[in-house]
Amino acid sequence: MYFEVSRRTPMKRVVFAMLLPLTVVAVFSCAHIEPPVNVPRVENVRIEIRPVRVLVGVATRAQPIFVSAAREVAVWSQDAKDVLGSIGIDKTPVGFTQTSVTIGNTQWGTPAVILVPDADDQIKVGDTVYPGQIALVKRGESVAAVNFVLMEDYVAGVVTCEMPSYFERSALQTQAVAARTFALWQMKQRRLQVYDVKDDVSDQVYRGLSGTTAASRLASERTRGTVVVYDWQFLPAFFFSTCGGYTVGAAYLRGAPVIPPLSGVKCDYCKASKRYRWAIAISAAEIEQALAKAGYLSGSLEDIRVTKTIPGGWVDTVEIVASGGTKQLAGYVLRQVVGTSRLYSTNFIVVKSGANYIFEGRGYGHGVGLCQYGANGMASRGFNFVEILEYYYPGASVKRIY
Repeated sequence: MYFEVSRRTPMKRVVFAMLLPLTVVAVFSCAHIEPPVNVPRVENVRIEIRPVRVLVGVATRAQPIFVSAAREVAVWSQDAKDVLGSIGIDKTPVGFTQTSVTIGNTQWGTPAVILVPDADDQIKVGDTVYPGQIALVKRGESVAAVNFVLMEDYVAGVVTCEMPSYFERSALQTQAVAARTFALWQMKQRRLQVYDVKDDVSDQVYRGLSGTTAASRLASERTRGTVVVYDWQFLPAFFFSTCGGYTVGAAYLRGAPVIPPLSGVKCDYCKASKRYRWAIAISAAEIEQALAKAGYLSGSLEDIRVTKTIPGGWVDTVEIVASGGTKQLAGYVLRQVVGTSRLYSTNFIVVKSGANYIFEGRGYGHGVGLCQYGANGMASRGFNFVEILEYYYPGASVKRIY
């Protein structure tokens, strides 16, 4: 829950309602001035979007998190019915006892509290400054720090963390709409959990006010309330860096619904990416060690063979040949085991060369949904964000809901 509260005035409880299901994407910037894009608004429906709950830190006994603010913050109960007090925080550790959240040496007698700064102040978690409020929620042997942030502030804190700020404005606006939609989709999926989205690449990267730039703020403002929908549901607007020529269908990504907007498209627009084509040599010993540690290898590694691909050249299955037997692995599993920052995508061929395996591939990322470098390529050719979104999510519609 999110509450508008002040230490100086009676508390107001703001109730937010959500209609449709929820989703995301990313955006970029440019110097020319483009005409405004006309996006049809959903009429005769009143939609209020509650703030996004972003997991921004986890405190454990071994590794606390630290909170700071310029002035004292109010400490409210989890249900926002009671002011428990106020506290000055300056790199103050967050911890817990068996039943209570602690801030510094203060126990609050409850497993969850909400920290509310003054209207012109912000809270830092670690070195990152966040808008809105911070909830501290004890979960077992840890405390989750959750930022309650208004949607447009959240989008502004995502766009240029997920896409270079020098990208074309229409690309950045595309990212903004995707990020907003993805968040809304996740808000429905996780409505019973403590948070809606994580602040890292497992959902989308968010760095609060520390990650907000002029380009990201403009992208959020220019697309305010705009989302991608399919069958009147928020689209799971997955995105990634570079497709290398073809995006891939959602069946390839765990957790993604198999629907037409995520079926994959041909892309001729991402050739400017340095990961459009790539090659890397990884030692057989390193791969053998990684596979063994993950439990996918019996004996010594003898060969890696691609046994099945899907349209666009994406690897569906690889065969791991070892002295202790042969195993079939999904392409994405091999990528995770080797390292996603080294094996840039699963669109590759692999050959053994001496003591190394040579991977020659294309693209960067999981391959489902919006190709970010492709979006920038389309934007540089004059396409607006609606046209870009409808190209990469075929059959979906772009609507303004507030």
